[in-house]
Amino acid sequence: MQAIHFRGAYRYDSHAALERALAAARIQLGDEDELDPIPPRSFVRSGTSLIVDVLVPNAVEIRFVAANVLQELAREAIEGAVEACHGADQVDYFASGDDD
Repeated sequence: MQAIHFRGAYRYDSHAALERALAAARIQLGDEDELDPIPPRSFVRSGTSLIVDVLVPNAVEIRFVAANVLQELAREAIEGAVEACHGADQVDYFASGDDD
């Protein structure tokens, strides 16, 4: 079973906006033990930007939680996007400002 690779970056209006997005994303994680193995370097802050480079197993439950996390991160972003790829195929896309 191949992993899903989420990669891209978001830029936020301010450090406070970035912190709000991260807090909202953490709420989506809740008690999901399946996502605990994600290394801290998978989400890297640089000023008001967040760089995302995450590999998650291709299991429905984990993909669903990861998608919810990315939607929260995208919602408050003013620029950027993260794509989800399964091998060479793009399977999802999370553009800044997305409310879906």
